[in-house]
Order: sequence, then structure tokens, then C-alpha cells
Amino acid sequence: MRLKNLSAGILFSTATLLSTNALAGLVLETYGSSVATPETLGGYSLTDFAVTNTAGGVTSSVASPISGILQFEDISGAALNMNRGLANDTTWWSNPEATDNDIFTTDVHWVKILLPENTRAITFNVGANFNGTGWIEGLSNNTESFDREYFKLGYENTPGFGVYADNSGGSCGSIASIVIDPSQWGVGNFSINQSDCTASVPEPGVLSLLAIGVVGLGVARKTNKAQA
Repeated sequence: MRLKNLSAGILFSTATLLSTNALAGLVLETYGSSVATPETLGGYSLTDFAVTNTAGGVTSSVASPISGILQFEDISGAALNMNRGLANDTTWWSNPEATDNDIFTTDVHWVKILLPENTRAITFNVGANFNGTGWIEGLSNNTESFDREYFKLGYENTPGFGVYADNSGGSCGSIASIVIDPSQWGVGNFSINQSDCTASVPEPGVLSLLAIGVVGLGVARKTNKAQA
């Protein structure tokens, strides 16, 4: 992918939706402009968004290839129309993807990307037509975050990013949103994983019952020994 300029930063704010009391960490991966975004991320298989831009135009939402929609909002929470185009039609977006992809551009500095339900992983690229430095940061709804990551942007330099919920500890987290804060920029080449949670963690009530049962069993054994 190619990217030209990004002088403002990227604040990547993600929320983790939990079905249990266990917390899921969010993991960030970054890719150079010469590296295609992966087909899997954190063990999750990714599905590319369809290339649907045939006549340009504007949009405030994009249909997920799996279910639901990805939505763009401004800083006030209102729907934000992004200019829709094709990566191959630009002179500043550069990456080694085998196929063309949709990109969404704006001159708005602050954009929130709301992700569809059960998003476990997502990858994308960011590009601009000016040189600059940006940063990306992840944040869960439990105020957990990964370290801020700085990156360079410029002509023929379109970095890629991937974020996934690390549910290896038995939790069931998903990514809720991304916030980007650059200027005169574009984002695109989305790939996503949406899957049902398969983690099975005993509820606190069940654990308590099991503990009581074990204690009761121990008391019964001691009583039987004393009576023997």
C-alpha cells in the first residue's frame, strides 16, 4: 500500500466486551509498507472486505463481509461521511496487496471507527499524501492498554496495523472501536474476524458451589473417621 503523508497522530481506542469476569488483552501488530497484511492474526482467520467502490461517492458505513457494519463517527458522535475511492487510483497509497481495495479519505482530524459485533481481530492500512509521524494506541473498556506506538508516514509509505483480542487465558474479549486522529489522510484495506466466543470459564457462583462441596466432603470424612 502506499501512503503519502500523515502529520497527525492516530489514537487507536479499543474496548473489550467481556462475557465473563476474565479480561482479554489487546495486542497490536504493525507492518511495513512493503509487507502485505496477514491472512491470520492472533490465531484468527481474516476475511477481506469486498471492493465495492465503482463510482466513488461518500459513505458513513461499510458492510462487513461477515455480518453487521463498520461505522465512521466524528468527535461529537455524529455519523461522518468519508470519501470512498480505490487504492489503485491514488498516487500516494502504496502496498504489495495482490488486489485493489477500497480506501476512505477525509480531512477531518478525529474519526472513530465503530466495529461490528464479535470483532476478534482487524487489520488495515493508513495512508496520506504528506510526510509526517503518527502514533497508535489501544485501550480496552477496562482501561487496559498496549504501549503507544509511533510510526513514520510519507509518499510510498503506507503502514499496516493489526489488533486482536488475546483470549488465550479463557476470556472472551472483542474490539469495539478504533479512534484515529490525523489530517488529510486515508484508511482502508480492511480485513476482519468476527466469531462466536468459545471460551468456557465457570461463573463465580459455580466455583463457590464447588468449593463448598469440597469443604463439606472433607468435613464428612473427618467425622466418619472420628466415629470409627
